[in-house]
Amino acid sequence: MIPKIVLIEDDLLLAENTKTILELNRFECEVAHKGQLGVELVQSVKPDLVVCDIMLDEVDGFEVLKRIRAIPEFIYLPFIFLTARADFLDKRKGMNLGADDFLTKPFMSKDLVETIRARLDLSNQKKESVGLEIRKNAVDVFYHISSHEYLTPLNGIVNLSKIAADMLKNNQINDALALMEGISVSGNRILRTTRKLLWYNQLSNHDNPWRNATSGTVNILTLQQQISDTLKKGTPSQFEFSFKSNVNILYGYDEVLLEFVLTELFQNVIQYANPANKVYSDTRLENNHLVMIIRNHYHGKYTVCTNDIKPFFQAHNPKDMNGTGLGLYIIKEWVQTVHGEMKVSGQNNLFEVILKIPVSIF
Repeated sequence: MIPKIVLIEDDLLLAENTKTILELNRFECEVAHKGQLGVELVQSVKPDLVVCDIMLDEVDGFEVLKRIRAIPEFIYLPFIFLTARADFLDKRKGMNLGADDFLTKPFMSKDLVETIRARLDLSNQKKESVGLEIRKNAVDVFYHISSHEYLTPLNGIVNLSKIAADMLKNNQINDALALMEGISVSGNRILRTTRKLLWYNQLSNHDNPWRNATSGTVNILTLQQQISDTLKKGTPSQFEFSFKSNVNILYGYDEVLLEFVLTELFQNVIQYANPANKVYSDTRLENNHLVMIIRNHYHGKYTVCTNDIKPFFQAHNPKDMNGTGLGLYIIKEWVQTVHGEMKVSGQNNLFEVILKIPVSIF
């Protein structure tokens, strides 16, 4: 695969010459002549490395680096500064912001190419190391959660199935039906856990798990009500849900995937909620986007924000994991694929999730 480079340089002649040098050395190169345009180009191209001049008009190179590093996807993106002066203060400022290297103008073609290749090699080594650590963490977590997230519902399925079979043999059909409902709840729990682990594995390998998702129309209010009914059956505490919506239909979405997303959101909201208070879901239309606000009052003393949402993270009980700690992380990743937003906040015993997705993705 040919490495992709984004070059941010306002000197048009130097930019064109540098682009030619890079392409002759088997790099793809996209050029932006202004700082903010460079940030936007990085977001759309998703390059392997950025080369950026420091002295840019309007938005300088330092601010470009700061804005790129503020995007979680590009925290470790290799970044090389071009500078007309070998100023120690500039270099220290750049390093503090997360720059990986500096090249002083005028530079030799050989120095440019060798610096880029060295940084790409180091970046690939880091990715391999991070990938191994992620997979090790996934295995550790799988063993940790197996007894709770797999064996508990599996035991329920096996035992309830035996009892239901005996009831059916004795024509106790109504009693058996109640047990079949419990079997269904346990089976769906295992299915959700398995999906999360499989999707996480794909995400950790930079693969989009939802690229082949089906498209259709989904009644979002009906889906919420169905999910709340299902969760009530599988939750010991009784919760009262309050739904308010002026948006009913979404277009171009996979209903199974949306059901997973909303189930995970509601599950996170009710798991440690105070049943004395209602769980609220307020859905509205804003600029052709569905905005869903889900909130509750929760037990315990913890705070959480969107930036805390990472794989295997649980704010309520970090030492004794209950569940996979993957649900909100996976939803956050999915929301990005549909060009939406998700915000999470928990403080002063109020937990709130704001989900913003396009009404139509056809």
